[in-house]
Formats: sequence, C-alpha cells, structure tokens
Amino acid sequence: MAYYERRGEAWRAQIRRKGFPTLSATFDTKAEAQRWAAGIEGDMSRDRFVDNREAQQTTLHDALKRYRREVSDHKKGARQESVRIDRWLEHPLAAKSLAAITSSDLAEYRDARINDGAAPATARLDLAIISHLFTVASKEWRMDGLNNPCKNLRMPKGSNARDRRPTTAELNKLYAAAANIHAELPIIIELAADTAMRRSELVLLRRDQIRGKVAYLEDTKNGERRSVPLSSRARELLSSLPLRIDGRYFSLSPQTVSNYFPLACQACSITGLTYHDLRHEATSRLFERGFSLMEVASITGHKTLAMLKRYTHLSPDGLAEKLG
Repeated sequence: MAYYERRGEAWRAQIRRKGFPTLSATFDTKAEAQRWAAGIEGDMSRDRFVDNREAQQTTLHDALKRYRREVSDHKKGARQESVRIDRWLEHPLAAKSLAAITSSDLAEYRDARINDGAAPATARLDLAIISHLFTVASKEWRMDGLNNPCKNLRMPKGSNARDRRPTTAELNKLYAAAANIHAELPIIIELAADTAMRRSELVLLRRDQIRGKVAYLEDTKNGERRSVPLSSRARELLSSLPLRIDGRYFSLSPQTVSNYFPLACQACSITGLTYHDLRHEATSRLFERGFSLMEVASITGHKTLAMLKRYTHLSPDGLAEKLG
C-alpha cells in the first residue's frame, strides 16, 4: 500500500508491500507521487518490479564524483566540466539522494543561477551535467526506473550570438600590447584571427603537422581530423618562430593564453572582446573572401550550419559595396 506525506513544497510517496523492500520517492506534486506509486505497485503485481533503493541511498554528491571519474575525465572538455561539477558539489542539493531530487529543485537552481548573473547558456550547461548523470545512472549504474528530473524542466533560452568583431586599428593596438606581455602572444592572436583554429588547436600545434600550405589537425574538439589551409601571412608568422626541441611552435599553454588575452585588451583599452571572438573574426573573413558554405565548414570544423551561422558576422560595409 502506498502512503503519501507532504514535506514542504514536495510530496513523498512510500510503498510498503509484503515480499518487497520499502520504497520511497519525492515529487513536486501529489499527483506525480500517486502516478509513481501506481506504476510501482502495478509492476509488483505483474512481476515487473524494479528495485530503486540504490538511487535512494546514493546522494547527488557521490553520484557526481563517480560521474566525474567515469565520464567527465574522458571528455575533451574535462577541465571545464570539472569546474561545473565542483560548483554542484558545494550546492545544498548535493546532499539529497538521486531519488529525492525533483524538477522543482532544479528549477529553483536555474532561476537562482540566472538571478546571480550567470548567462542562460551557463545555467543550461550546469543542468546538462545533471541530466546526463541521471541518464548514465539509469542505463549504466543499474538504477533502473530512476526518474530524470530534467526531462520536463524548462531549460534557459540561449543568449544571442555574439557579433563582436575587432577593427583593424584594435588588432594593431592589441598586437603591440600583447608583445609587452609575451613575445608569442601577438603571433597567436594574429593566427587565431586568420586561421579560425581553436585555442588548443593553435597553441599546441607541432611542426610535423604542417605540410606545405596546410595544417593537419588530428586532435580536434569534435574528435575528427581536419585540414586547415594556411594563408601566406599565416605561413610567414609560423616560420618566424624559433625551433623548439619538443617540436611545438609555442611554449605557452592554452590556459596561459586565455589568461594573458584580457590583460592585453585591458592594456590597450579594448573592451567587449574575448579570445573566442577571434575565431568568429576568422570565420567571417573566409566568407568575405568568397569561400562557399561547405568550404568554410571544412576549414573551421563546424558540424552544423546553425552553429556556423552563429560564428559568421559579415561586415555590413562590405555587403553595401557588393550592392554598388
């Protein structure tokens, strides 16, 4: 028989039946609790019962640590995801069991995160970790029947695509300021705005990856190999760098470049520009040079046309020139 108890804003359902373990779960409404209990009792009657005690005994804190160890650490974006997991581990929800977390809990987290100034995309990525964790727990950790509270959750709408492009004057000032921070930094910045390579693809580039006029990238963000044609200016910049024993072009790490870039912008009073905007700049330049959609996608590595569109911001002055 099922029993229902209101706890604050949530409802707790408990099932006690002879021959079966005592089960309980928490829901946003009594109706949801009743549907869950009816389904469990029906499965018990039809010998299709699935024991969810492990989900009741596993806290989100423990599940997140296991998720990081078994899933996140094997992703290319492991470092960024680890930062998000650390934030979750410090949140009060981490103390609750997986079976007790409701959609309302996560909705409150979503709203509080955005009210604290986080971008909608940031809140969405935070929730994506929880959603995938529940999927993995249900499919791979033998927590059959575990309800994913993100399933019916309204995700934050994405923010508008960035359209910030540096002017030629800004770039020249940026090169000069960057040179005062590190000799390699202005070259990295100019190459980023010319090749559309991602930060790690460019900074970790090795000499054996350059053959003729092409850079052959093996370890890309989406896991697929990519060939990037190099302009004469890009080849000139790379050839100007001294030979290194390790075969790399640059001594700086990707994270150091990310740390140095805002310092260079600040030194020359450039506002509203991020390192990632350089990839937007390079992509837009490719279209302005007359490359087709498929040609640009093959160079930049974008998997969908929708994402490629977000990275493309054609100069209105250039478009006006074409109109005559």
